[in-house]
Amino acid sequence: MPITKKSGRQEVIAATADFTFADVTSGAYAAAVDLPAGAIVVGGHLAITTIFNSATDDKFSIGDKVGAAAASNTTYAAQSADITAPGAVAIVPTGKKYSASATVGVVWTGTGAAPTAGAGRLTVLYIVDGRAAFSHG
Repeated sequence: MPITKKSGRQEVIAATADFTFADVTSGAYAAAVDLPAGAIVVGGHLAITTIFNSATDDKFSIGDKVGAAAASNTTYAAQSADITAPGAVAIVPTGKKYSASATVGVVWTGTGAAPTAGAGRLTVLYIVDGRAAFSHG
């Protein structure tokens, strides 16, 4: 039996959230982007636009949280190496489809004195299963 082709299509949805050192607490999940039920993350990245200046090092991971469940701090990117220059940490898609609304967020871990500078932008690319914006063919 052949695969049943569907003509419905949708664009990839991009959501961004900007944050600074004042918006995050070391080791704690910080929700940044809301996702609807049925969302599937297909890409994105965490761009560090201004280096965090903790005394020793600054690392980031990208996680998620569904409803009242505990956050998973490394769903899309494990703790990065110390970020000492502006750059990006890629989201690694997992194919996970959310059965309920969820958030994608960051976990910053700083060592040493608290930072007085630092900023970033989380960009999450996703589709919503079953949604069709237009038809092809």
